[in-house]
Amino acid sequence: MDINISLLSNICSATLSLVKAGANQTEAGIGFQQVAIGLILAFIDLATLLGNTVVFLCPLMERRLRTVTYMFIMSLAMADFLLHLLVSPFSIVYEVTGMWMFGREFCKVWISFDVMFCTASIVTLCFISLDRYCSVVTPYRYSKRITPVRCVIMTCAVWIYSSLISFLPVMKGWNEIPGVDFDASKECLFVTNWVFAIVASALAFFIPFAIMCSMYFFIYRASRLKASRIVSQTLNLHYHPQSKRQNSLQLENKATRTISILISVFILCWLPYFVFNVWLATKGANSTSKVLVGTFKIITWLGYCNSTINPMLYAFLNRDFQRALKKLLTCRRGSQVDMGEDIVSIVTFTKTAQDPRAQGERRSISIKLQTWVLAFYKTQPF
Repeated sequence: MDINISLLSNICSATLSLVKAGANQTEAGIGFQQVAIGLILAFIDLATLLGNTVVFLCPLMERRLRTVTYMFIMSLAMADFLLHLLVSPFSIVYEVTGMWMFGREFCKVWISFDVMFCTASIVTLCFISLDRYCSVVTPYRYSKRITPVRCVIMTCAVWIYSSLISFLPVMKGWNEIPGVDFDASKECLFVTNWVFAIVASALAFFIPFAIMCSMYFFIYRASRLKASRIVSQTLNLHYHPQSKRQNSLQLENKATRTISILISVFILCWLPYFVFNVWLATKGANSTSKVLVGTFKIITWLGYCNSTINPMLYAFLNRDFQRALKKLLTCRRGSQVDMGEDIVSIVTFTKTAQDPRAQGERRSISIKLQTWVLAFYKTQPF
């Protein structure tokens, strides 16, 4: 109760402290650069909140988004939304004013939230790749393997896992270095010893990253095989020299490009942070160095920007999501849409090949492939 009262008192007095700190910092030389940085970071924060809010609203407009895979995407949006709601605003104030005004106890809570939401976002991306792997490699067993109940269990497991490697070690002080401390009235630093840095980075990033890359490699290989089968099975029926339909090479290039973007953005946003964090802990470099502190702030916000980009990659590029967004902007109810599927959505987003149980009986592999091909050619590509 004393801790809770202290936290509430610190937060409630933040506005007054901010005014005082702003006056002091103005005398010390805060100028256009700090204001510009604050505005840029605030824009990133608001854009992330808006983008992930749209992800929550679109299933209300489009029935086809109410799938198991979209449950993972909503979990991802929740992690990214909470990161920029409960973590980024305090980080922006800390960055602009140059001092921490919320007390030592809330500093630990803030760091724990930061680690938990970032970990939940990364691990959810890993689960999305696993979900897509099951959908592409074994599409006709997908509905049996990935059920709504199992999806809820996996989503809960992600959040429990993230909280265990964030709140538990930070509140217990397992990350701290004996003899190393900071002025809690001015600073809030995430000090980590080399053991915690290596273990936490492996659990929060490197292991999910390895799984994610492996799954997308198998997805890419399966998409190449499916693209070649589609064209070979439909060459005589559908192909014409003047046809505008994509050939196998175009389909393969499109799937490859999409997967490459997913992996590249993820690596660009998060790999620098975790590599630098491990290096800093094992090297034992001086954490008060202005160059190191500045570099750490930049790559930390680079990781935060992954939460801004995620809705664009995992939701906005999906054709059903685009329909839902259009309905949301025009304020109209859902309507019937075609049931076609494009290969990029199947490979990377929320679509899955049709469950044979919905057809009433099991068919042979050739009949299933033919059905998939006909469904594919009902729509235009991205």
